[in-house]
Amino acid sequence: MDEQDAFFTQAVVGAPFSVLLGRQMSAASLQAQGVEVQASAGLSRLGEPWQPWAIERTADLPAGVPRARPRGLRRWLERHALPIALLGLASLATGALLAAHAQGWLAPLLRRLPW
Repeated sequence: MDEQDAFFTQAVVGAPFSVLLGRQMSAASLQAQGVEVQASAGLSRLGEPWQPWAIERTADLPAGVPRARPRGLRRWLERHALPIALLGLASLATGALLAAHAQGWLAPLLRRLPW
């Protein structure tokens, strides 16, 4: 698991217990988990709860074939999903207001507001 996978999994899928089908976690394992990095040795390895997930994810690949990486557009969309969703909601609200104004519904609604 590299930086892109860790970001996507934490941001979109959720914490490790959701990926592991709701497995009960003990109090000792409630600390932050994921990629464990040893800065002094320059090593990184997958945390204990994530190891079965990584094995299952690559189980259907033939031996010697690397996992396909997402292309640049998909990575950009994954990293900017929240602003894109907010822009979509703002566009939807603006469209609804413009349609209400065009149909003549907006003026009577604004007259009823207490200000």
